[in-house]
Amino acid sequence: MSGLMTKFRHLPMYRHYPLLRGMVSYSIIWPTCSITQEYLEHGTNIADADWARAARFGFFGAFCMAPVFYSWMKYSSRFFKRNDLRTAVFRAAIEQVSYSPIAMAYFFFGMSLLEMKPIDACVEEVKQKLWPTYKIGVIFWPTVQTMNFYLISDKNRVVFVSAASFVWTVFMAHMKSRITKPEELKKPT
Repeated sequence: MSGLMTKFRHLPMYRHYPLLRGMVSYSIIWPTCSITQEYLEHGTNIADADWARAARFGFFGAFCMAPVFYSWMKYSSRFFKRNDLRTAVFRAAIEQVSYSPIAMAYFFFGMSLLEMKPIDACVEEVKQKLWPTYKIGVIFWPTVQTMNFYLISDKNRVVFVSAASFVWTVFMAHMKSRITKPEELKKPT
């Protein structure tokens, strides 16, 4: 297995095209997360997995989230030149306030569109699931991103985050599959 990884790492794509690396990793990780979430939550075996859902996760991860995340990382790198712990913590906090809510809304809305739901249903799903998801993300992502900005080189950040996002994406798959009852909308948070 390590020989295969060594060969993969020496491909020109791996070294010179970080966006493509991110897209490839998301196209593998996201459907795997969908299937993992099904297994953890329902005990679904691989033969009975929702392959259409996994395909939607793969498509959305590779062609929607990876390019957006790559662009965000490239854009935000312009503003944060230092690579110390203080800058990493500050950058992670800025990202949690600016990028994370948009990315989560984009996920719920985009995945709902891929399920062929009408626009108003997509908007309603964002309204119901964004805040509960964001409250968990506010703990998880600043920790991950502080490590990412402080310890990981620019060229490997998308791949690092795609690996770290495995756990997060399983959680997002859980939140996506969760049916929110109307009375939950009225509960104070």
